[in-house]
Amino acid sequence: MINDKNSQLDSLMLNEPTRQESMKVAPKKWKMMLLVWVSIYPLLNIFFPLLTPYISDFSLPIRLLIMTIVIVPIMSFILGSLQKRFFFWLRK
Repeated sequence: MINDKNSQLDSLMLNEPTRQESMKVAPKKWKMMLLVWVSIYPLLNIFFPLLTPYISDFSLPIRLLIMTIVIVPIMSFILGSLQKRFFFWLRK
């Protein structure tokens, strides 16, 4: 209890945000864009060669639809874990 109060006082004196304050701050758009790109690019490099032999006969809009059906759900899991991992960097 005393350590919590001391750490809060230290953060106030040093003008450092506490974890509760940093959770209220939205991440900068360029950082979120970079995080999304870093997660989508490897997925495209993995799934494009794997799926191309099976979907090459379809038209481009259908191929893109199939790729997004595969990648978007995976992306939602990966992005959530990346946001947790890079929490403090996103809110700096």
